[in-house]
Amino acid sequence: MSAEYTCYRRCVVYAKGLISMEFSQLETFAAIASERSFSRAAERLFRTQPAISIALRKLEEEIGVSLFDRSKKQPELTAAGAEFLSYAQRLLSLRQETQDSMTALTSLHAGKVSIAANESTSLYLLPQMILNYRKRYPNIKIEVSRSSSERLPRDLSERNLDCGILSYRPTNPELALFPILHDELTLIMSPKHPLAKARTVRINDLGNEHFIAHNVKSPARVKVIEAFQRHNTPLNITIELSTMETIKRFVEMNIGIGFVPRICVQREIQEEKLVAKQVQGFRYRRTLLVVYHRQKTHSHAAQAFLDLAREFARERPGDSLYEAQLI
Repeated sequence: MSAEYTCYRRCVVYAKGLISMEFSQLETFAAIASERSFSRAAERLFRTQPAISIALRKLEEEIGVSLFDRSKKQPELTAAGAEFLSYAQRLLSLRQETQDSMTALTSLHAGKVSIAANESTSLYLLPQMILNYRKRYPNIKIEVSRSSSERLPRDLSERNLDCGILSYRPTNPELALFPILHDELTLIMSPKHPLAKARTVRINDLGNEHFIAHNVKSPARVKVIEAFQRHNTPLNITIELSTMETIKRFVEMNIGIGFVPRICVQREIQEEKLVAKQVQGFRYRRTLLVVYHRQKTHSHAAQAFLDLAREFARERPGDSLYEAQLI
C-alpha cells in the first residue's frame, strides 16, 4: 500500500469522524495529550477519570483509529494521534473564535449596519443620528449608500440593506416603516433677489423667474410642476444640477431661485445667506420614514440603529412625528 493511499485513507477517516464527534470529545483528547495523564486531564476538565476514558474510547471508535499508546506508563500519542491533534486544536481554536465573535456581535462591540437614503437625507438628517449611534457603539461599522427613491424599496425587499429613509410610503407589503421627521418644500433665493423683501410670494409672481432644480425625478419635483400648471404659470427650469449643495451655492450667487427641502437650508437661512419664502397657493409637506423589511432577521447592530431612530423621532417635538406601532 503506497504512502499516498495511506494518507488519503486517513483523511477520509478523519473527515467522517468530524461529522459525528462532539467538541467535548476533542477537549478530552487535547487535554490528555497536553497533560500526558488521564488523571490530570480529568482534574483539568473537572470530570472523573472513568468519564475521560469513556469519552476518549468513543472518539477512537468514531474515527476508527487508536490515538494513544496505552502500553506505556504515560499515554503517548500514536502517529495517527499526533496527526489528529493538529486538527483537533484547529477546530477548538475555531470554536473559540466563533464564540468570541458572536459575543462581540451580541454585545455590540462589533458588527455592521447598512443604511440607504437620498442626498438630502444623507447630508442633513443622518449625520446627527449617526453621531448619536457612534457615541453608544463606537466599534460598529456604518455603511451609508446614496440611493434613489425609486430603487431603495427594491434594495430593501431584496434584503440588501438594513434600513432606508424615504419621503413616501412604499407599496410593498413586506416593508415596515415608522415616521421620523416632518419636512417641507420651501422656495429659496439670494438676499439680493428682488423678491427677498416681498411680504408675500404667489406662484403667479414666479412666471418670469429662472429656476435651478435637482436633476433627479422625485415626488417633490412633480408637485411643483403640477402647482405651476394649475395656476397656468410657466416654470422656467434653466439649470439642473446633481447635488443639493451645488443648488444652494448657485442660489446664493443669485443665478436663480429654487425649491428645496427645508432641512437642507436651515443653517444658510440662520446665517442669512439664503432667504426662504412660503409661496401662497402651494404647500408640499412630506414625512420622512424609516423603512425596513418586516421579515428580515436584523443583527444586533441594525436593531440598535432602528431603536435609536425611534428615540430620535421622539426627541424632536415640533418637526417630528412618531407612532409607537408599526405602520
